[in-house]
Amino acid sequence: MKHIKPRNIRLFAIISLAIIAIIVWTKYLNTDQTPTAAENSRALIGGAFELVNHKGEIVTDKDFLGKYMIVYFGYTYCPDVCPMDLQIMADSLGYLEADEVEQITPVFVTIDPDRDTKEIMAEYVAFFHKDLIGLTGTPEQIDTIKKAYKVYAAKADDTPDYLVDHTAYTYFMGKDGNLLQHFNHGEDPEAMAARMAALID
Repeated sequence: MKHIKPRNIRLFAIISLAIIAIIVWTKYLNTDQTPTAAENSRALIGGAFELVNHKGEIVTDKDFLGKYMIVYFGYTYCPDVCPMDLQIMADSLGYLEADEVEQITPVFVTIDPDRDTKEIMAEYVAFFHKDLIGLTGTPEQIDTIKKAYKVYAAKADDTPDYLVDHTAYTYFMGKDGNLLQHFNHGEDPEAMAARMAALID
């Protein structure tokens, strides 16, 4: 058997280690540049819209840029889920420092534009928080923002006092209009506040 020189063994080992290092580094770079599922979902929530606030002013998504926004989709005739989540939203702001609250715009978007006029929205939002903005619009405008935020909503029946089945998430949006965090129905307001505080620059 032919004797392999130690120098050749060392050279082979160096080349092998170099190849392994290149493979590992390449995999690291590819992993680092690939968005996670959470990052992909955040990118899919939010977008352009044009609505009317409870003061009768036309507003768009651009009017909310530069501040954080905490958003809930519901309707004023909702018997339990919506008022509970809006109260939780309002309570969560009470756990934040004053300078943190100043950076956040709380928003309530109706999913029932046929009944939720700006006048009704103005009366309703006043029950929860002094800074809460109510947004309504035409059915087409509401459909646009529902699609942007991936919100499901549908009438449960065709009676005059119909209920609306809908998703019940609260969205915490960044200054750039992108989703930072979503909260489920019935979240603990103190825990919600802590999470928002951690996300505020």
